[in-house]
Amino acid sequence: MDDCRFDNWTRMFSSQADRRSAVKGLAGGAAALLALAKVELGLAQEGEVGIEGNCKINSDRCNKDKECCSKRCQKKRRGRQGKCVCASEGQGCKRDEGCCAGKCNSGKCECGLKGDGCRKNGDCCSKICSNNKCDCIKQGNRCDTSNQCCSGRCNTSGFCS
Repeated sequence: MDDCRFDNWTRMFSSQADRRSAVKGLAGGAAALLALAKVELGLAQEGEVGIEGNCKINSDRCNKDKECCSKRCQKKRRGRQGKCVCASEGQGCKRDEGCCAGKCNSGKCECGLKGDGCRKNGDCCSKICSNNKCDCIKQGNRCDTSNQCCSGRCNTSGFCS
């Protein structure tokens, strides 16, 4: 592209958008990238429309269960402020941060399956978190449950088949 053509192209582009429109476009692009990163890291919840920002994470002070991402506010004495405590597998939650391990799926804490996002080994059913993704146990290796195995089958001897 020659200099004259390039100059004409940039003038045409810049005359169609003012500074405010450019900032709006950049902000929209940043929001889209954030949403994609959230999905890629497994932090987005199924059916999630927006981030539920009104819940408190574990260790935050609370007065009622519904304030916590874990839906669990533990109080030492009646009438005193308590602390949000994490929810175990199968217990209710609002966001992943409310679970002791794993992820919050449809309002319940559960361990992650192969390909789900993870932060630590305990977040995965297989107890294998590699590159922020849950991995699975290969055939012939020891297992406790079928959802740990790549094949989806843990035999009665305790090995993935």
